[in-house]
Amino acid sequence: MTAKLEHEWELELPAATSDQLLAALTTRDRLYGHSITLEPEEEDPSKAVEVWLASVESLEESTYRLGVYAEISGPKEYLEAARDALEDIVSEQVEAAAAEAGEATLIERRPAATVQFRKVAEDDERPQLVIPEWLAPGEVDTPWGFRAFDAKGQPWPNEDVVLAHDRLVLVPFKGELLLYALPPLDEDEG
Repeated sequence: MTAKLEHEWELELPAATSDQLLAALTTRDRLYGHSITLEPEEEDPSKAVEVWLASVESLEESTYRLGVYAEISGPKEYLEAARDALEDIVSEQVEAAAAEAGEATLIERRPAATVQFRKVAEDDERPQLVIPEWLAPGEVDTPWGFRAFDAKGQPWPNEDVVLAHDRLVLVPFKGELLLYALPPLDEDEG
């Protein structure tokens, strides 16, 4: 019998430097909208538990807060164990994100005052572009329902840059917007 369990908790990550904020936003990228299949040790697919993750974020001084929401579904007798294992899996994702942030490449920077954020149509959303939710202009579907635009009204980064990289993160820090390229996720993690 399939059942559902919802579980929420909050991560507090350091965000006092641009590198720390990059690692925190990379964590969000690794978690938001991803699904995980957890299988018991006896490798019986009928006993597998499916987990779907979502998140909400905020920045408070030098602390990045990531509220994690998990919808867990599968055989009722495995839901509690899956919930317990999930927090360990998320901790592993935080560590992996920090390592990826260390491998990121700064590809562009702009003064924040020269960029504005606007709502975009669903066809113009770019899930591979991570922009902090607190930069969203009013009521938009976060995290992908808005983008950065330059003073000429052109999307920033432009489509060529977006297509050239699997994952990009826009980090606001000390009056600048720093655009980083992250290494691609392993096929197993995607």
